[in-house]
Amino acid sequence: MVPVALLVVLLSLASGALRAAPPPGEYQIKAAYLLNFARYVEWPAARLAAAQALRVCVLGRDPFGGALSALDGRQINGREVRIRQLEGIDLAGECHVVFIADSEERRLGSMLRSLASRGLLLVSDLDGFAEAGGSIGLVTEDGRVRFDINQASLQRDGLRASAQLLRLARSVHGARAP
Repeated sequence: MVPVALLVVLLSLASGALRAAPPPGEYQIKAAYLLNFARYVEWPAARLAAAQALRVCVLGRDPFGGALSALDGRQINGREVRIRQLEGIDLAGECHVVFIADSEERRLGSMLRSLASRGLLLVSDLDGFAEAGGSIGLVTEDGRVRFDINQASLQRDGLRASAQLLRLARSVHGARAP
């Protein structure tokens, strides 16, 4: 039998450990968003046909600090997720989702033009990313991560966001009126 005093100490340590668990960091949340975007976006069948894995790539200095690589090997719609750090824009065509890091802000315009119409879901947390022509822009608002969608960019790239994803967006740019 465990003495009552020892039981009280163990319970207080356990409850303290549970309280001490930090909430998910901003980039852990953003990493989860990337995987969920991949779940709710459709690529052209030809773009996925030959791919055995769904490749999520980071272009620029990786801000995720291991949060994204921890998701390597997960399954999305029957495909294994593979995380990759890109050394240059020329390798982006091998990816399905490309996160453009803030280290690439100076070259953003030329990157978006170069990556257009290649069937890539382009995501970034740079200010005004969706408005500038990216697919999905991550935005921190009132301490919460939200996102904007550029419907015209998705259509240009042959991608289709689910109605559910469009409803969850903070705003949808370039949407055609019915």
